[in-house]
Amino acid sequence: MSLGLSLIARSSVPLPAPEVFAQELVCWLRESYSHLFPKVRIGEVDESRVVFCQLHPSAEEFELALIDSKRLVASANTTMVGPGYHIFLTALLKDCATKFGLTWQEDAESNDEYGDETGFFFLGDEPRLREEMTWWLKALARTFFDGTFGPEDTDIALCMPLNPQFIAGQAAITPMGPRGRDWLLKTAEDGKHGSDFFAWWDSGLGAGYHLGRALAHMWSNVRWRKPMSESEKDVLADVANSLSSAYRLDPTLQYPWSEWLEILDLLETGEEERTWLIQRAIEPAQIGYRRGSVRTSLNGGWTIKVPGAFSDFESDEDGAIFAIDPPREIWFTAYQSQGKPSTASWIERKREIRAGKPEFLLELDSSIATATVSKKLSEAGKPYFILQSAVVCLGKRCVCTILFHEAGEKDWALETWKSIQPPSDEPN
Repeated sequence: MSLGLSLIARSSVPLPAPEVFAQELVCWLRESYSHLFPKVRIGEVDESRVVFCQLHPSAEEFELALIDSKRLVASANTTMVGPGYHIFLTALLKDCATKFGLTWQEDAESNDEYGDETGFFFLGDEPRLREEMTWWLKALARTFFDGTFGPEDTDIALCMPLNPQFIAGQAAITPMGPRGRDWLLKTAEDGKHGSDFFAWWDSGLGAGYHLGRALAHMWSNVRWRKPMSESEKDVLADVANSLSSAYRLDPTLQYPWSEWLEILDLLETGEEERTWLIQRAIEPAQIGYRRGSVRTSLNGGWTIKVPGAFSDFESDEDGAIFAIDPPREIWFTAYQSQGKPSTASWIERKREIRAGKPEFLLELDSSIATATVSKKLSEAGKPYFILQSAVVCLGKRCVCTILFHEAGEKDWALETWKSIQPPSDEPN
């Protein structure tokens, strides 16, 4: 359960056609809030044209849905980011109403389906808003001590995307870094203790906003290597600009000096900043889930554990998916058996695989996997290695190919192959 808002606005006159109005909303968001680098797209939900917009790296997209010619519905989850985001989004929606001649309906004028769960949109009570969010966080932290999760449970994602799954070896994974049981216990006793959970606590676009934006990116989105695409470079630039903005507004905050310096090194920029950052970057860099491994979802419900530096998996023109961390590559294809598989055929299939005496064999309760590693020569005559593998379970199989260039990475390639897990409808 999270907090947010779902509001309905009415127009006294018919709005433009859905596709036209959606484009007008997109242009307005991109122009009016360009300083927040909005990611905006148009989609459709329940036959209604919807504008989706993400304004912060920790935020889910908020939605603006044109449900008929005179009504617009806004929906957002704001607890993933914090009170400052809720306040900002409230102002944005009120600006939207002014721009397009709409009137947001108060709770009493609509029904239980719509409203602001914190009460802020119509009351403007910031202390109450923060209290609502810290009470929500307190209740969330208590789930670690009420039997929902046990002491042995780790890496429980709180307000994080479903994919990828980050691994830190702590009790909880949050947008602002991992949290241990001690932090959770104190927050379960007093929600205000956990205010550092929120990337955007204060109202406005002050130093706290800019620092929180940078930290959110660094924890989840930075891959801590040279950027391979414009989107990766944009993330690094956003971090660098956010840190610079925060420091100009308030140099007394606690800054991630070493990580800041690393970002500038990856961008190959900021010579003036680098000079004084070097003096402050004493502690080793630690921020970033992607410094370690992540478990990511693949086609067909399969998952794999890969280094966080790898790009997101993308589809090629033949239906396979791939991810790269140059010069390493991972290619994957999933297959579904035709018809209903039988236990007898599955047992026979496993027997055939064993009889083939593969170079590497991994047999678990619900799957059997094989792999071979060979050395090849590129067109330029340079050697590289290729691991070719298959994983088979009842009614499903996948093929995974891993390319690497150093013989010492063979163990990594084998561990990556072994990490492949079948779809969740199969027992593990």
